[in-house]
Amino acid sequence: MNTLSDRAMLERALIAIEQVMGKRDAVLGWGVPAGTPAHEATSLCLAAASALVDVAQTLLRQPTESSREVLSAEWQAVIAHTKNAGRTAHQAVLLLATQQNLVAAQGGVLLTGNGKP
Repeated sequence: MNTLSDRAMLERALIAIEQVMGKRDAVLGWGVPAGTPAHEATSLCLAAASALVDVAQTLLRQPTESSREVLSAEWQAVIAHTKNAGRTAHQAVLLLATQQNLVAAQGGVLLTGNGKP
């Protein structure tokens, strides 16, 4: 899978994720009211996806003639990004699990500053 086209596709995926994230604050928004569980979960899912695409890009990168310390630091960074993405996705699950259904998540139930309805 370590071909230029695979890496290019990952780069396009990352750009697309960032474009969608940028629309979050646009006037038209995502069609889901800001502050609703669906809106917040979407933000979390996109952040997790972005981190995982970054991890995949790093793993597909051609190995370099780096020192053992540099390689170890890069590996620790990959692990940290993967953990962070998992935790972020888990936060989205917890947020959505409190909802009755998709309509409730998309509806007017606004979250307070502490993330609770």
